[in-house]
Amino acid sequence: MKRILIPTDFSDNAWNAILYAIEAYRDVPCEFYLLNTYELNPVQLLTTVSSQRIGRFYQGIKVESEQGLKMILDDIQNSKPGLEHNFKTISKSGSLLDTINRLVQLYSFDMIVMGTKGATGVKEAFLGSNTQKVIKNISNCPILVVPEDVYFEKISEIAFATDFKRLYHKAEISPILDFAKNHNATIRMIHVYDQPGLDNIQHYNSNTLEQYFKKVNYDFHVISDFSTTEKAIQACIEELEINLLIMINYEHSFIERLTKEPVIKKMTFHTNIPFLVIPSDD
Repeated sequence: MKRILIPTDFSDNAWNAILYAIEAYRDVPCEFYLLNTYELNPVQLLTTVSSQRIGRFYQGIKVESEQGLKMILDDIQNSKPGLEHNFKTISKSGSLLDTINRLVQLYSFDMIVMGTKGATGVKEAFLGSNTQKVIKNISNCPILVVPEDVYFEKISEIAFATDFKRLYHKAEISPILDFAKNHNATIRMIHVYDQPGLDNIQHYNSNTLEQYFKKVNYDFHVISDFSTTEKAIQACIEELEINLLIMINYEHSFIERLTKEPVIKKMTFHTNIPFLVIPSDD
């Protein structure tokens, strides 16, 4: 049985991520853990002079958190989840990142699913601050990022963007194979190059990938780095009508470059499809 962690702040995009996860794993036995974290904001702490008042504040936001999670459970049951789907709620005081870190170690989740809020008035999403922090700091669990207003559609085309510059481990490839097998999807390996042709190391690594993917449908696509890596990948996504983008996060990878603070602030990487980030197994 899969264990899926879904953080929620009770926003529409967080609810959308829950619905996406339910559909993506509809035919897979799953335990979904719905997480809400809460903290007193700085203004409340500055204006609170007694420990008794702090306690009342914390009790109030704790009750709000628990009630919000209960309402989500009711909404989930009304949305008709999968027959083998079970749901649990976790309400915790503390930062989102620290709480996720502890829970991942405790429960060994197979996946974290997070919603992101898109740019105002634009049907696209970027890696927002919370999602960015989770991707940069959670190194032992895949993270599926679901953009705002992106609803589940059949996953038939999966893009796996890679430069073939490192050897791939079975644990890194397993989430890709799971999605391909569960949805009978084709894996499109996208190589964005700045020099034509593959060197010996890249050839060896691409052959290794072929061995991993031999029991699913797959294909290679080589595209020129005609502007930026981000724009090249986005162009390929549109041309191949990709439903899910996947990358492995390792040192000097696409993800490492894309999740650097200046890149995020400038919103130079956008995606209007779900985006799966797999941590390296190095």
